[in-house]
Amino acid sequence: MSSRSLAAAALLVVAALVCAGRAGAATIRVIPSDDAGEGFNDPTPVAPVGGNSGTTLGEQRRIAFEYAAQLWAARLLSPVEIRISATFDPLACNVASTTLGVAGPVSVFRDFAGAPRSNTFYPSPLADSLAGMDLAPNENDIDATFNSVFGTTCPFPAAWYYGLDGLPPSDDSDFVTVVLHELGHGLGFITFVDVDTGARFQNRDDIFLTNLLDNRTGTTLDAMTNAQRRSALEATGSLVWNGPLVLDESDLLTDGRDQLGRVEMYAPAFAQAGSSASHWSDAVEPIELMMPFFEAPLHDVGLAAPALADMGWQLAGTSSCNGDCDAGGSVSINEVITAVRISLGESGGAVCAAADANSDGVVTIAELIASVARALDGCPAG
Repeated sequence: MSSRSLAAAALLVVAALVCAGRAGAATIRVIPSDDAGEGFNDPTPVAPVGGNSGTTLGEQRRIAFEYAAQLWAARLLSPVEIRISATFDPLACNVASTTLGVAGPVSVFRDFAGAPRSNTFYPSPLADSLAGMDLAPNENDIDATFNSVFGTTCPFPAAWYYGLDGLPPSDDSDFVTVVLHELGHGLGFITFVDVDTGARFQNRDDIFLTNLLDNRTGTTLDAMTNAQRRSALEATGSLVWNGPLVLDESDLLTDGRDQLGRVEMYAPAFAQAGSSASHWSDAVEPIELMMPFFEAPLHDVGLAAPALADMGWQLAGTSSCNGDCDAGGSVSINEVITAVRISLGESGGAVCAAADANSDGVVTIAELIASVARALDGCPAG
């Protein structure tokens, strides 16, 4: 089990479901939506801290949020701007625990042009990226709210730290880490399954749940009945991520993965809305950004990046080596499998741009052979 302070604060996520090309790093636009004098517009004077040069509370919050947003932007490729509405408002908070932030995609889409999987919901930032256009130009993509009473009127014994250096004092919560976590949910690290019934949103799959598997039965959640899904949400230690790109990097973990290397998901004995299945397990070690509790500052998105790639996101840092999906300098068996899945139409080309050498949107037999050759012989130096 991960070593977690008794004062650790839960990071919960909510998803507001409103509706049922790839060049350069992603562009993320942060839109502070607080009223004048509060939240991101709070004029309270403060001293610069930890590399954050802001001299008012609101300015420090905006700088730290933008810093976190750009960390995500540097990891993703998308031809469509990602817009994030951000506010500070009171959230649940007591002496024992507090909700630091909530976030999720504003909309989900299915069966759009470029969707890799039919009859399946994709969160709006990913759907836009795959479609190569803004599918809802009149609305933002992600809504994020952070706890305004944390560190003020809430009795929980900690406060926000707005420095950019990842060095919060004592038990304070690093705001950059929390923003990174919540934006991970907004970008798609979330399932829309009803934790009370196991029912899918509008009786259709979401792309996240298609990567979840109950290793008690070897069945993925999209192939289950509601009752089976409901059971899987409480299958502690048995609910795992089944995507090949996460599997390819899971050897970085020392705990929290099964015998095949699949990473465990958070599946407590009593399912928790907004938390169960939408986080890595709290047994994962070393700690990962998308675990359900704040444990320590983390300014690296970690396994969340290949998880998003398993869902269809293209990651920045693409390689000139055929089939080297993660630009790691070599081609693994899982990356070859990914190229095959793209060739068969089972995954979108955004999952691995390096498999599509001529960027025509199709992985041909010749391109598959090139990927296999790189797996066998290695990538050229440089």
